[in-house]
Amino acid sequence: MPSPYHCNRSIGTDNSIVLAVSSTSYNNNDILNVTWSSNTSTPSCPDDFIGIFFPELWDNLTCTYLDYEFIGNTSGTEGTQQWQMINLRQILEFRYYQREQNCCGNYTLRGRSPNIHANNINEPTQIHISYTTNASEMIVTYTTAANINMPQVQYGTYPFKLDSTSNGTSDTYKASDMCEGKANITGPQNYIDVGYIHTVLLKGLSPNTLYFYRVGNEIEGWSSVIRFKSKKEDGTSDAVVFIAYGDMGTSPVQSGAQGTIDNVYKKLENIDMVIHIGDISYARGTGALWEAFMNEIEPIAQRVPYMLGIGNHEYDHVEGGKNDPSHASGDGGFRPKWGNYGYDSGGECAVPIVKRFKMPPNGNSPFWYSFNLGPVHFLIYSTEHNFTRNSDQYVWIEKDLRSVNRILTPWVITAGHRLMYMTEEGEADMLIGLMLQLHLEPLLYKYGVDVNFFGHKHSYERSCQMYQNKCNEKGTVHLCIGMAGHDLDTATFGNATWSQYHDQVFGYSQFIVNRTDLQFMYFHNKDDTVADQFHLHK
Repeated sequence: MPSPYHCNRSIGTDNSIVLAVSSTSYNNNDILNVTWSSNTSTPSCPDDFIGIFFPELWDNLTCTYLDYEFIGNTSGTEGTQQWQMINLRQILEFRYYQREQNCCGNYTLRGRSPNIHANNINEPTQIHISYTTNASEMIVTYTTAANINMPQVQYGTYPFKLDSTSNGTSDTYKASDMCEGKANITGPQNYIDVGYIHTVLLKGLSPNTLYFYRVGNEIEGWSSVIRFKSKKEDGTSDAVVFIAYGDMGTSPVQSGAQGTIDNVYKKLENIDMVIHIGDISYARGTGALWEAFMNEIEPIAQRVPYMLGIGNHEYDHVEGGKNDPSHASGDGGFRPKWGNYGYDSGGECAVPIVKRFKMPPNGNSPFWYSFNLGPVHFLIYSTEHNFTRNSDQYVWIEKDLRSVNRILTPWVITAGHRLMYMTEEGEADMLIGLMLQLHLEPLLYKYGVDVNFFGHKHSYERSCQMYQNKCNEKGTVHLCIGMAGHDLDTATFGNATWSQYHDQVFGYSQFIVNRTDLQFMYFHNKDDTVADQFHLHK
C-alpha cells in the first residue's frame, strides 16, 4: 500500500472541511458516498486525501489510516468519493487531510466524518469452500466478529428446504501468533483483528450434486442462500473443468487481479474448482489486505472450491520459527545457501493461510497435500520447504505418486509455487529451479506426471512434454501461470528449444480433463480470448 507524504501530528481539527457520508451504517460491499466541502475559499490539492480510520482503536489523529484515496484533479472546494465498504467488525470514520504550503508541504487534518458501523458486525463474510479427499464432503469456512454461538451451516438440495445442519469450530490468530517483523505489530497498516474464522465440515453429500447452503446461526443471523456442486467421484467418466493461476493478489493494489476475478466469475456455472498456486493476497503483514482479498474472492470461492498452494509471500521468514505452523526446522525454515529465500511474507510465516484456508487433511496440509477429482490426481507441493532427496516432503511426494491408481485417475497434475523451468533472462530463482530439476523432476518422470504448473514469475510460458531440458513424449508439460494479477514481468525470454509459447499479459488458465483427453487453454484477461492451448491424449 503506497503512502502519501508525511502527515503532521495534529492535536485537533479545525473543521475547515466538512465530511458527510450517505449512511452511517452499511452491509458488506455496500457503496457509501463520502462528500467533502470546504468552509474556506482555498481550493483542494490533487494529493489531498480522504482516509478511513479506526477511531476507537488508534485515535491520535495522525496518518494511521487503513486506506485512502487522493482527491485528484479537482479545482473546487467540494466533491464526492465512492467507497466500497468491507465489514471489518469495528467502528470506522473518514478523515480529510489537506496538503499545506500551496500543495507543497506536509498534511494537516481538516475534517472528520461521523462514525460509521456495520449493521451487523457478526454478518457472515469471507465465505469459501474447499474439497477434502472424500466425494461426500465439503469444507465451508466463514468469518464473523464473535464466537459466542455455535457456527453452523444449513444445507440441502432445494433452496427453500435446507433440511441438514452441521456444526463447526472457531479459530482466530493474533499478531503474536506470527513469526516476526511487520506481522507482529498491531496497527491499521499491520495486523488488525481478524474476528473468528469458522470451519464447518459437511458430510453425507451425494457426489456431483447441486446443493444450497447458508452459514451463521439463528442468534446472530444467516448469510443469503448460496449454491455449490459437490465433488465428482474419483474415476468418473465425466470431464472435470478447473481454473488455475498464481500470483493474483488484491485489487487494486495488484492491477490485474480484478480482470481475473471478473473473467473467472463468468465461468462459475461450468467449472469445478479454482487452484491458486501461491502468492495469494500479497498482504505481507498488512491485515487489511487479507480482509480485502477474502472479500474479493468470495463471489467465486463460495460457489466453487478455492484450492491453493503456498508461495514465498505467504511463508518466507527469517526468524520466529517457533510459530511456524509447518513445523519446519530452523528459525527461518528452509534456507539453503543456494536459495534466495527471504522475508517475503512480512513475517506472517503462513499463519493467515493455515487459519483461513482448509485443504485436504493429508501430507502437511496446506503446504503439501493431494486429492483426486474425477479422472485426475492432484499433488500440491511446497517450494518454500525442503524438497531435496530424503526430506520429509520428498519422501511424502514419492509415496503419494507411487500410490496413484492410474486406472482410477489416469491423469496426474502437480503444482508448486516457484518455477522448475523458465526462459526469462536474469532469473534470480534459477538455482532453485535447477535444484527442483535435480530433486523433483526425476520423480515426475518416473511416475508419469502429465502436467506441472507453477507461478512466481509474473508471466506465462509453456513447455513441450519434456525431461531434463529436452522434449520427450514421455515427459511432463511445464506451465508458468503467474500472470493473474501482480504487475507483469518485463524481462526478455530466451530461446530454449523446449519453450513452445510465452508472453507477459494478464490472464488465467483453464483445464478440461476426461479419462482420455486433457485440453488446456490460456486466456488473456483483456478480451477473454484464448492466447495459447495444447491437448494431450491417452
